[in-house]
Amino acid sequence: MAQEVMTGFYRGNDTPTRSRYLQVQTLPFYDDFSTANLYPDSTKWVDRYAFVNSGFPMNSVTRNAATLDVLDANGRVYDYAISNPFIAEYLSSMQIRLDSIFDPEPIALSPADSLYLSFFYQPQGNGLPPEANDSLVLEFGIPNDFDTTWVHVWSAPGQTLSQFLIDNDSSYFKQVMIPITDSMYFTSNFFFRFKNYASIVNSSQPTGRGNEDNWNIDMVYLDWHRSANDPSYPKICITGQAPTFLNRYRVMPYKHYRANAYASVNDEHYQIHVSNLDNHTHQLKHCYFVEQVGGGQSYAYYNAFPVGVSAMTYSKPINATVEQLFSIDYDRDSTSYLIRHYVSDSTNNPPLVDSMIYHQGFYNYFAYDDGIPEMGYGVEPASSAFAVKFEMAELDTLRGAQILFNHTLNDANNKYFDLVVWKDNNGKPGDEVYRLPNQRPRWGEHLFEFVYYQFPQRIRLSGSFYVGIVQRDNGFINIGVDMTNDNSQYNFYNTNGSWQPSAMKGSIMIRPVVGAGYFIGVEENLLVDQVTVYPNPATTDIHISGVDGGETITIYDMMGRKVLQKSFSPTLSIAGLSNGIYLLHITTAEGKVITQKITVRP
Repeated sequence: MAQEVMTGFYRGNDTPTRSRYLQVQTLPFYDDFSTANLYPDSTKWVDRYAFVNSGFPMNSVTRNAATLDVLDANGRVYDYAISNPFIAEYLSSMQIRLDSIFDPEPIALSPADSLYLSFFYQPQGNGLPPEANDSLVLEFGIPNDFDTTWVHVWSAPGQTLSQFLIDNDSSYFKQVMIPITDSMYFTSNFFFRFKNYASIVNSSQPTGRGNEDNWNIDMVYLDWHRSANDPSYPKICITGQAPTFLNRYRVMPYKHYRANAYASVNDEHYQIHVSNLDNHTHQLKHCYFVEQVGGGQSYAYYNAFPVGVSAMTYSKPINATVEQLFSIDYDRDSTSYLIRHYVSDSTNNPPLVDSMIYHQGFYNYFAYDDGIPEMGYGVEPASSAFAVKFEMAELDTLRGAQILFNHTLNDANNKYFDLVVWKDNNGKPGDEVYRLPNQRPRWGEHLFEFVYYQFPQRIRLSGSFYVGIVQRDNGFINIGVDMTNDNSQYNFYNTNGSWQPSAMKGSIMIRPVVGAGYFIGVEENLLVDQVTVYPNPATTDIHISGVDGGETITIYDMMGRKVLQKSFSPTLSIAGLSNGIYLLHITTAEGKVITQKITVRP
């Protein structure tokens, strides 16, 4: 039957080593997953089944969430997966001391000390929903001589996100507060874990048996002296993904940006979203800094007025503008920028601040997607086709295409296809320009790795063109789709000899590669996670580690005024600065800029 089809994607995970089980955490235990990359923080969680990301959660409470799904360590559906509910994945805490606290001094704990474990959860998100017989489960664990005894504490049945919104007063995440009152948990080796029961839906299309039954978990917090009547936390945060400053693409070739810079950059208002997890309103200031990597352009933007965000408000939009065009350097084939967003309330004691870093690349390919395939796409039957529209600002050479294919159960989508380029015909694919026949899906060795299909000959193009796939076999090809960036207006399909606009949302993950030679931009090491500034807060001096060599250190206040600039040194005196929040800019010997926030206190 002729149709467009959307399904899930595949990714890998990892199993814990025994040494990770032996690590110990003390209260408070807190993780909003904002500092993790792909996998949970190994200082807090013993396994790596969950996928830490900003793509699957929809309107997340904080920047990232941990997603549980149905995939094994090789990125395929578990080989024991069945249509009845089975245990798929875990998110298991490190060993936690619940017998005592140690800061500011050792104190024994008991059920009278009002311990609560809280978290937020969401079914489906941007992925596929868990069925009604599936569930998300929370368990508490107590080790014994031979194993760990796990006690069922809480669970939620599977449902669609739309039904979850109806049941949850239109809130995209629901907070759960679990009191810990049984004395058997107040030991030196307490554990807790989440697990999901999943089921593989019987499908008439093996190529569609992909990832499903998605659950998103956010902001896990365990501490004493808490109350069910006050689920707040003193935190403000930027949520979701950072907005691109480009008008159409997430990445585009620098040559085509230069040819039409004004049209390439967003000249409208854009939004970032913030959450206030505190129990009272905060007046938030927003600013961002743009730094060209290895280049000379840099500028800052400050919102003119603070934005009030009411207590316990999630995903409040803040409007902002793109203040400048990116530089136009004719001696470069590619360039990139670090865009750092900050929100803060410096009137609070202590000050509240959060940041988000976005890497804007100008490489040798066009990309609508952000690199995370929440879903999969294809068409039926054999000889059907789909295509994505792109635009050349001037004459250029098309060299091939990067494509991200999803794995499916037993890789049933490993079928032949032709990679095709079409001219434009009144806003739809027209005459065929080039065909690379008899290709099959290929997969990279790493998570979310695009595979390059190179054309044996160069194709000279200008203006609108289309790149897509003609499927030779029945069973759709299951290509990755980014669901957080909807560019469906550029997607077309053809199942009966006539091209039609796609009815499916998302960005199909095809990236045309252009230019005189093949190179793919590799995002520079941002260095931010490697750099440590301590103590923070500080009073008289700060110390900087993780930078091999630097040129200058510059400190700005939250109004963007330069208050200090010195040659780089691993120790810096801040004795002359007033109390408050500052932005520390370190320029390395290679010209890269590292930004950290610091707080000065008496």
